[in-house]
Formats: sequence, structure tokens, C-alpha cells
Amino acid sequence: MISVRPAHPDDADLVTRLARALSLSDGGRPSLFSAEAFRRDGFGEDPAFHALVAEQDGEGLGYALFYFGYDTDRATRGVYLADLYVMERYRRLGAGRALMAEVAHNCRAGGGHWMFWSVLRRNRTARRFYRTIAAELKDIVVCAALGETFERLAGNNGELDP
Repeated sequence: MISVRPAHPDDADLVTRLARALSLSDGGRPSLFSAEAFRRDGFGEDPAFHALVAEQDGEGLGYALFYFGYDTDRATRGVYLADLYVMERYRRLGAGRALMAEVAHNCRAGGGHWMFWSVLRRNRTARRFYRTIAAELKDIVVCAALGETFERLAGNNGELDP
């Protein structure tokens, strides 16, 4: 039977190994998310995120990582699901759906009323799974200021010209 529980600091190696697998499966570079970053940023008085671990017979199968946000249109709290990953050999056993349900439960317990996540357009398997849970939004474009773009924005009073 699959169970889902809050991650603990001693889950750092498992969660960061799964985060690296997620990053590589998406065609990206290995994740820079380290065990040290997991312990530093995921616990304490003001954690940057919350994490859940899916297990079966004590073996970690997958994880979800999320954080709370706010929507001014609805004047409500909710969560952004940053990561959801289940090891390939354990997929289709219900671990992904159990993790999603527990994220939703945590959201509601924290006063939230919505969940939001993004998925790479090319990740057809994940998109099929997510469509069993919620519809894809067709009218939203996700934008990101990362790396050099972020540094220019943050360092030049919003001016992007070098």
C-alpha cells in the first residue's frame, strides 16, 4: 500500500536524488538542489517549501514539493506545485495521484483553495497524467526571469538594457 507523509530532514538524500532524476527526465541538466539546500530551505520557522514523500513498504517511490502563494483575482491562498516525481518503475500504482491529493489536502489545511503547476509541453506522459486531474489552461503563458536576465532585472532598477 502506498502512503504519503511529510518529508523530514533525513529524507534529504532521497528527495534530492529524485529531484535530479526529474531534472534529467525533463531533458535538463542535473538539478543543483542539494541535500544541504533541502535541509536549509525546507525546514525551520519560515520554510521556502514543503515536501511530501510517497512510500511503499518503507521504500521511497516519489516526492512532491510545493509552496504557498496568493491570487489577487480570487483573493485566496493556494499552492504552486514545483515538483512531482515518481520513479518510473513505480508509476501507474497510484503514487502520483496520492501525492497530488496530499498536496491538495495540505493546501486546504493551510487555508488554500487552488493548486497551480506547470509542465513542459514536450512531456506528454506527465501532461496525460495531469489532465486526469485538471484541465490544461490554454490562455496562460508562463514567463520566467532566470540567470542573467534575473540579475539584470534585479540589479538595474528594472532596466534590461546592459
